[in-house]
Amino acid sequence: MTPSQVTFEVRGTSVQGEVFAICGSCSALGNWNPQTAVVLQADADGMLWKTTVELTRGVAVQYRYFKGCFLEPKTIDGPCQVIVHKWETHLQPRSITPLENDITVDDGQFGIHNGVQTLDSGWLSCQTEIRLRLHYSEKPPVSISKNKFKKSRFRVRLTLEGLEEDHDDDNQDKTVTQKMSNTLEISLISDTEYKSRHSQPECGYGLQPDRWTEYSIQTMEPDNLELSFNFFEEDLSERVLQGDELPGHVGTACLLSSMIAELGKSAGILTLPIMSRSSRKTIGKVRVDYIIIKPIAGYSCDMEASYAKYWRPRTTLDVGHRGAGNSTTTTRLAKVQENTVASLRNAASHGAAFVEFDVHLSKDHVPVVYHDLTCCMAMKKKFDAEPLELFEIPVKELSYDQLQLLKLAHVTALKLKDHNGAHWWVMKYFFPAVDKKLFTSNSALKPKKMGVVALKGGYGPELSKVATNYGWLRF
Repeated sequence: MTPSQVTFEVRGTSVQGEVFAICGSCSALGNWNPQTAVVLQADADGMLWKTTVELTRGVAVQYRYFKGCFLEPKTIDGPCQVIVHKWETHLQPRSITPLENDITVDDGQFGIHNGVQTLDSGWLSCQTEIRLRLHYSEKPPVSISKNKFKKSRFRVRLTLEGLEEDHDDDNQDKTVTQKMSNTLEISLISDTEYKSRHSQPECGYGLQPDRWTEYSIQTMEPDNLELSFNFFEEDLSERVLQGDELPGHVGTACLLSSMIAELGKSAGILTLPIMSRSSRKTIGKVRVDYIIIKPIAGYSCDMEASYAKYWRPRTTLDVGHRGAGNSTTTTRLAKVQENTVASLRNAASHGAAFVEFDVHLSKDHVPVVYHDLTCCMAMKKKFDAEPLELFEIPVKELSYDQLQLLKLAHVTALKLKDHNGAHWWVMKYFFPAVDKKLFTSNSALKPKKMGVVALKGGYGPELSKVATNYGWLRF
């Protein structure tokens, strides 16, 4: 095999500690594994990054660029740890077939391939992500008790610092200090737009009822951070303290990430006191939603494919759940009883592209439409003043003819003895059989409406055969 010296060049900006690398489909480029990718070297102005790799002449190679941090291993003999910040996610990666002894490939701007820019964030590998959110979903996130600021509107700026820790000198020969700096991304989310920033104005972003503010922090030390929410009045003309660097600075709420670890929950809500700048007294509180995201142990991602980032353009499909909707367990019940012919027809007549229904096998192996594993039978009259005693019988223990003899009522009405209320239905013609007649005798349900079938009752192979015969989707 004849070797070819290929020099790859790409242009892009980076922050301190961040480098560009190339990862591809051959061993020289790491076999799509970022941990074995080839790091590019920057020129004097830090804009042009390049490296030279020996490839096999005449053999096609695919590759992608990414930028991130290459950390020193936790142990001297351990593997290198790579944190991917941004990577190229074009459906078709870049490619080259070297045909000469020496080639220089100028790939232009990082993230742009064939005139299309496609970049995406990386994944968690050895770092932890902490997300904090301020929002008005239920009530304002900030509650002020001090009269002076009760009617104020606030801007918030988040700052983070790592706490100092004592290091054991005895372990210095076995471990190597990690060099990843904490990263902060601020997202402003509303019904109409999404903005993402890696920096904040010196007085932060304003809290708005129609917008969520989300902070994403990636760190190697999730239990060793001090997070400070600094609050500023919306009107920044007045200084709270004489000679203050930042006008309008009202107070600060402090969160130690170790507090979250002590709670033992990966998601929840925290209420933090807001301390005044001048008197160091509590002037209010802030409600913060949090979620902790950690990498999946034992699972590693590569850069070979990016199909998950692409969706085929298509219109939204309406699917009728249990026909025209749930009529038993939700707060807003469907007007037509679920999993009946009437419900399926109602969904189809209202424009549903699919109708979903649940199928069981009766004792004599007739597929019938019904949701629950059991049906409740009452041994007393339904209008009896005494409480009804219900007996649960599995659907699979009754034959098709026995099921047709049943009249079903809503179980909520039975428990509440509400015989005249909206929950009370006595249904004949329940448990319709799943056969050709179910569709051919109902014009609204002819094959143009695809059936999405939920197979119940543990008869997987037999029910799957039924679904296959009628061409239904099943799960």
